Amino acid sequence: MNNQNFQSRKIIRCLILTMLFVALVFAGETEKTQVFKLTGQEMTETPISPLLYSNFIELGYGIQAEAMWSEMLFNRSFERVPHYTGINKECFDLFLDGGTPGKIYGRDWSAFDWYHTGYEHNAWFAAPGTANPASWIDDSSTFFICETSLADCEIRQEAGGSGHGEQCLRVINRDESQWAGVAQTGKLLKKGETYNLRGKIKSSVTLKKAELRFYKSGEWSKPIASFPLKNIGDQFSGFEIDFKNSRFEGWATFCLMIPPGSEIVLDDFSLKPQSAINGWRSEAIDVTGRVNPGLIRFPGGCFASFYDWRNGVGPYSERKPKESYFWGGLNNNDIGTAEFAMLSQVVGSEMMLCVNLYHPWKKSYEHYQGVLRGSDFPQFTSLSEGAQAAADWVAYCNLPAGSCPMADLRVKHGYKEPFNVRYWELDNEASRWFEAKDYAWAAVVYSRAMKAVDPSIKIGMISYGGGWRTRAYREQLEDMLEIAGQDIDFVADRNNAEGGLDAMLERLRSFNRDNGTEIKYCNTEWLPLDFDENIEVYNNPETGDKPSRSYMFSKWHYGMNVLKNLLAFQRRGGEVLFVNFNNLANTHSQSAIETPKEGVYLTASGLALELLSRSPAAWILEIEGYSPQVADEFQVQAAWDGKRQKLVLYVCNRTFEKWTTTFDLSALSKGFTKAEIITLAGEGPLAMNTLKNPNAIKRSLKNVEKLKTGDHYTVVADSYTFIQIVLEE
Repeated sequence: MNNQNFQSRKIIRCLILTMLFVALVFAGETEKTQVFKLTGQEMTETPISPLLYSNFIELGYGIQAEAMWSEMLFNRSFERVPHYTGINKECFDLFLDGGTPGKIYGRDWSAFDWYHTGYEHNAWFAAPGTANPASWIDDSSTFFICETSLADCEIRQEAGGSGHGEQCLRVINRDESQWAGVAQTGKLLKKGETYNLRGKIKSSVTLKKAELRFYKSGEWSKPIASFPLKNIGDQFSGFEIDFKNSRFEGWATFCLMIPPGSEIVLDDFSLKPQSAINGWRSEAIDVTGRVNPGLIRFPGGCFASFYDWRNGVGPYSERKPKESYFWGGLNNNDIGTAEFAMLSQVVGSEMMLCVNLYHPWKKSYEHYQGVLRGSDFPQFTSLSEGAQAAADWVAYCNLPAGSCPMADLRVKHGYKEPFNVRYWELDNEASRWFEAKDYAWAAVVYSRAMKAVDPSIKIGMISYGGGWRTRAYREQLEDMLEIAGQDIDFVADRNNAEGGLDAMLERLRSFNRDNGTEIKYCNTEWLPLDFDENIEVYNNPETGDKPSRSYMFSKWHYGMNVLKNLLAFQRRGGEVLFVNFNNLANTHSQSAIETPKEGVYLTASGLALELLSRSPAAWILEIEGYSPQVADEFQVQAAWDGKRQKLVLYVCNRTFEKWTTTFDLSALSKGFTKAEIITLAGEGPLAMNTLKNPNAIKRSLKNVEKLKTGDHYTVVADSYTFIQIVLEE
């Protein structure tokens, strides 16, 4: 499917849904009525966990954390950018003729409706010249462009550098009449902001002057601002400049320019706004705070299985960029343990770190279904060394200053107070390497080493698969629990809110009863897909074409599926400790927030999480003769708050019909005089928030101060609407 066909089919699809919606309105929207009698009987022995509504960040996958981070330069250390893997392209539905590695895939992401500037891969190019800021081309050489220069200027990567990474960039200006250099466009400058610019430079022959400049994008006549660099010698030396942008607002090109007939070598550059909060974009912090995750998982995912935490600590100039082995692309390691801790602390979330369990097969991973390139990882093969690395990570995060070398290393890096990471998950989809029982024994080794450092931490053993042994872990869960049950605190699973969840909970209850343990159930990577993958709302009736998952993820129809699943998780009470929505940011619309350079906004799923994460619901109530299922397109729910003083009512209407719903409150023996009503509504199933229209899915709030409910309370829910009502006495 080419881009034009994709856009045409998308337009046709939207028109069909719009016509259907309009037809229903003009025909007189069908209205249904129903009465639900609350019994006052609570469904669970424990209240809903306050951590239930959690989230997940994976490095090296989908430009997630990178677009939340304040760094404005792509590939700031001029490294070779590895190819993205086939599994990456398949997960993001980029293949145009089927999900087979090696087949053609979409290179121009701007064709997709989820695309924005946060996904840009800005190439370095010879200046003055041109480069396409939005291109995403899976070829490392194309991130360095010199063919379009307007001067006789060459840029080339070279091995070595200042120590940050494996390469640097040499810039040679052979032009005898004009200054030239290297540039990167796609920089959005905001008036009144101050930017910190730093880097390392040298020249084989002493260079008396060079200039850092900003130009308005596409224009080279006069710089917006320029900063001189003088007397550049033959050894790398650093510079640091604060640029207060008092006049310009808009898109700019950053460049380093040198005089005619000169050359310079660059490494370890950086451009950040001073408004950043602990390195994170302030607007990303604000909107993540709206999502309000109870817990955040980091740094993966599949990424975590080849992650060495020691690469992501210490001064930025000493952290070496590394290939994101599983997904492809480059991980700068600018975002590591401390940065994650600072993000979690400022938004008020618990932290969970996903630990790399070493295994001999991790030395070379090319045997896995031919999907990935082979690579040599001898450092990840010894189980005992891996357990020690994990124990060191616990010490680095949690022990007080002066207690051990790892704690002192954290202090040396600028963080005196411990990070207090409570939750630790033992690898991800480990069945690619471990048989089920072998993994359980490895969990014992790791848990004991880690808890010897900090006995208060909570250790998670996975029950989900990955690779060719996906089912084996669930089938052998009892055997795994017999081995590791006394050493773990939660089981990390991948079920949705139904379809096996209750069976898993019963297996944990049984083990806990027999062994005196309190192992909790968690979902550490929750993807709330529809049960019917062929759901007609996404399909084109004329062609039978079903769009990609990435098309579905961004829509209000999917956001309402998030809500339906969360209601079902609520019905299991505190036995479900947390579910990590997959993902927090910028995963080709599979996300709670999207982070364009121009601003940050909530997706449909983000709106769902924002609402329910702040819901006072704690004790779910039985409704007489009513047993909702996730697949029900219309459903209701009721709950007491933690003190059993407020009544929370939910109405979820994911249909084209209007519903008038009456709750019979007579069994509660309470009257209510106040109501807070929050409504989420989209104009049909395909409504989606975008940068241009971040409020396409509307949230409204209404407070009623003089309410007389009596024995009944009635709610009218329009089509594709979710309503939360909180009643007070």
